[in-house]
Amino acid sequence: MNSFESALSMMEVLTNSGAADVLGTLLAYLSRTAPAIMMIAATFVFLRPAKHVRVLLYLLTFVLLRDALTPLSLWRFGVTEGVPWIRFFPSHLFLAGMALSSLVAVVLLVLLDRDNSRDVVFIRKGQALQGWLAALSGLAVLLAPFLILYQRVGIPERGGGVDSRLLGSILAFALMGNLLEELLFRGYVYNLLRKKDPDLRAGVATGFVFCLCHVFLATTVTPVGAPLLLFTLWEGVICGIVGARYGVLPATLVHGGGIFVLASGVW
Repeated sequence: MNSFESALSMMEVLTNSGAADVLGTLLAYLSRTAPAIMMIAATFVFLRPAKHVRVLLYLLTFVLLRDALTPLSLWRFGVTEGVPWIRFFPSHLFLAGMALSSLVAVVLLVLLDRDNSRDVVFIRKGQALQGWLAALSGLAVLLAPFLILYQRVGIPERGGGVDSRLLGSILAFALMGNLLEELLFRGYVYNLLRKKDPDLRAGVATGFVFCLCHVFLATTVTPVGAPLLLFTLWEGVICGIVGARYGVLPATLVHGGGIFVLASGVW
């Protein structure tokens, strides 16, 4: 293989899609969401919303940015014989960029919104080992129904195969993207709902709020409907229980690990 062919091969591995196409799609995503983001930013600047209202605005912003991925095919949802599946846009540039931007968002929220962040438990002191073991157990419970359901629906029927070279980037996106989501739901929303420390009822309630924030994705943005809502409720309640007991990071392992398995096509 000559140097030119090697360069082309490397470019394919890095993007899995033409770089110009990827950048064009990302720019379209940014231009589509920019007006709403500017409006939300103006609300923060001019109205200086209270602590609880800021949490609602964070959720609104997250739902907006997440759901806007769909019409540009930056991710795909489907349901085959009642079994939901998910696939991400096959580009390292997109996946790594979204992972990094999610991590930056987490850092900024923690640093800039002290009122909402000071009581967030990322992992309970003295319970790290129990927390990670609980996360692995929660992940197993989350994925157990899919182990059964996927036996009757092959990979080609639920989104198709995934290039193994993308698995590292998919894992990074799944973990970092869902770290942001868990900070919002098992951090901020949980702290608004809880009455004691820890409060498992509040943890379970975050699962219902989490499901509620997927209503438009399930019913108007995509045609997936009830299977997506049932999955997000199942996922949200499990993450809520783990998060209430052990913190945001163990809940992130459950959430991100589940999305990785469903999106990677390895199962």
